[in-house]
Amino acid sequence: MNPQERHKLERQLQELEAQIDQPQPLPSSTPSSPSLKSVYQQLTLWYQELPDGGKLVAIAVGGVFALSAVSTVLNLVRLAFTLAAVGVLGFVGYKLFLASKSSNPNQ
Repeated sequence: MNPQERHKLERQLQELEAQIDQPQPLPSSTPSSPSLKSVYQQLTLWYQELPDGGKLVAIAVGGVFALSAVSTVLNLVRLAFTLAAVGVLGFVGYKLFLASKSSNPNQ
């Protein structure tokens, strides 16, 4: 390696070290999505600006959505219990009919 190449490599190394030593800008602390508190505040302001009839309609629509969500959760719970019951019945049926035949090969 000749002295010119060595000097060039040392200069590049110094430049890289200087870049590393420079303080990095901190990422902005503003969230990319609005926080739950700000969404709640926006909804509260929107609701307060509604006329009385609009407030009733908003409450009714919100109630329908809430009942729909509760109904969906209850249907999922019912489905889980149904699948568990079918699984238990299948297991009991397997043990009664198939497992007993395979354990007695002489019959």
